[in-house]
Amino acid sequence: MGVTQAMAGEAPFTGKEAKRMLFSPKKTEFVVVPQDFMTDVDVKTLELMADMPEFKAVLYYGAVAASPKQGLAHKSISAVANHHSIKAAEAAAIKECNALRGGGPKCLMVAYVVPRKFSEQPLQLSASATTAFRKTYLKGRGAKAMAISPTTGDYAIAKGDGAAEAAVAACNKAASEKGATDCRVVIQDN
Repeated sequence: MGVTQAMAGEAPFTGKEAKRMLFSPKKTEFVVVPQDFMTDVDVKTLELMADMPEFKAVLYYGAVAASPKQGLAHKSISAVANHHSIKAAEAAAIKECNALRGGGPKCLMVAYVVPRKFSEQPLQLSASATTAFRKTYLKGRGAKAMAISPTTGDYAIAKGDGAAEAAVAACNKAASEKGATDCRVVIQDN
């Protein structure tokens, strides 16, 4: 799904612009994606899981991938959460599932976790990053920036002179622990 404006090489969004695009970090939906290899019991199980408080508390954007050969009961089923887009969550879940499946057809998506009333937006942030944006970024005036790692879901906020560089450096430091250094400034105010 979407690519943020800043990731596409354009200027970052302002805090005011970002605020209008972001969803509540507290409300999610668990969307089942039936696949040909799934039985009716598999679909019902996922639908029941969607109504459980534990799954309603999963942070968006999330994804669940399963191996068509091994199904939902195999150790290769992979769930990830708290990414900055559905596309990033899907890529992470499929990568993890494929690493665990032990051969056969590649893993497919069986469920997503999205914000309630989700619609594609030019800027998408994980639930944690959205909370930090609201509680930290929006507080106070002056120069500030928020950087995110599209691959890992990490993020950082910095304020003051050199905020953009500081946010990217802090974000890359966290993301590097997961093997990425792809942080970019997506929100910035001067």
